Amino acid sequence: MKRRPSIALRLALGLTAGMALLWIGAAAISVSVMQHELNEAYDDSLEQSAQRLLPLAVHDLRERGDGGRQIVRVDDEGGDDDRPARPVPHDSSFTYVVFDSLGDIVLRDHQAADFALPADLPDGFADIDGQRTFGLTDRTGFSILIVETSDRRLNGLMDAISALGFPLLALLPLMAGGVWLAMRLALRPLEALRRDIAKRDSKNLEPLLSDGHPAELAPIAEAVGALMSRLKSALDAERSFAARSAHELRTPIAGALAQTQQLAAELGNGPGAARLVEIEAALKKLAKLSEKLLQLARVETGFAQSDRQADLLPVLNMVVHDFNASTLWRDRVQVAAGDLVAAIDPDAFAIALRNLVENALKHGATGQPVQVIVAGTGAVRVINHGDLVAAADLARLGQPFARGDTTADGSGLGLSIARTILEQAGGALVLHSPASGAMDGFEAVMVLPRCDNDQTIYGVETGADIKVKA
Repeated sequence: MKRRPSIALRLALGLTAGMALLWIGAAAISVSVMQHELNEAYDDSLEQSAQRLLPLAVHDLRERGDGGRQIVRVDDEGGDDDRPARPVPHDSSFTYVVFDSLGDIVLRDHQAADFALPADLPDGFADIDGQRTFGLTDRTGFSILIVETSDRRLNGLMDAISALGFPLLALLPLMAGGVWLAMRLALRPLEALRRDIAKRDSKNLEPLLSDGHPAELAPIAEAVGALMSRLKSALDAERSFAARSAHELRTPIAGALAQTQQLAAELGNGPGAARLVEIEAALKKLAKLSEKLLQLARVETGFAQSDRQADLLPVLNMVVHDFNASTLWRDRVQVAAGDLVAAIDPDAFAIALRNLVENALKHGATGQPVQVIVAGTGAVRVINHGDLVAAADLARLGQPFARGDTTADGSGLGLSIARTILEQAGGALVLHSPASGAMDGFEAVMVLPRCDNDQTIYGVETGADIKVKA
């Protein structure tokens, strides 16, 4: 079965993804602002360093007595005259170069030995070979170029990104779990509505309970309840029509049958006698069909269910006695009875058993007995001999007007009525062909409900649909 997508899962994933995107967007803005602030802070540090170092460097050069005109060599080899000026202490995160008014280097920090100087030294901030610089010139013509050599800007930016990103990675599962839990709790009324609707069927079309539902679900519950009310009215009208029609037909059919039989007795073997026999058979069939329709209409009212257990053995014996006493089926039904107690209306049980026994007598082998066996305390087996029923036909039996491959008279309602009665009461009808322990025949097992919650009899779960064994 294809798995259906979950609204709760979709919402949880969507909300989590949305929150993550919002967090990433906010983090990106924060990182951008932080980068700008870091650049301003580090640029301010370069500017202040230049303003502090240039006077110190010029003062140191002038103390050498050359008026600041000595060219400083980078290497520390040579005599005293070529000694480089004493470097000014500074932060190791940058280096510097001092120029005189002619643009010649008069002081170079040892870290700036490998730095390629541009032809035109800029004043103010600039980026040279990917490094941030700041140039400053004083009133005497000396200038200084501060070059940032550390990765503190990048390190600071990466630290900010880590500080904002790692909590997001850690909180994403928690956010997803929290949203999922919140959605499950929020959708509980929807699950309650689903269970309430699932309880409804053709025998239970009571309005849905709309109290306690959220504002979004209450209109749905009311609309479904209104639909069920309309369905109930339509079904009630249909059942009432079927019951009244069948009831009203009984009297004229019985009258027509009596007149036909009287006419057949008067004509004897005269002309038309064979036709009267056919008419009589058709009227009997019609009378039987009207009786079945009455039973079906009564069954559809749901009268079979009972919350009390009843002793059904007297009912079983009475039904069997009626068949054995009839002219058509005399002494063909055999009984093996024991205790039989079940939670079902006795009249409903009698209708179901009568239909199963009649079905076995009609469709079983001619002259062969039909066995009615009480198995345990919750099942009745009705067994007849005869041809095997094909698996395809066996699967259809029990549906209204469904018949197997047979020439016997019948309306196709007997098994359907029995099945409906048993399912209403909480039991089941199980069909087998061949019969249990035999090579041929047909077996119908009535699985009866019990109040002590017995759930399994002969491997059949109470309340299940018709089970087929071919």
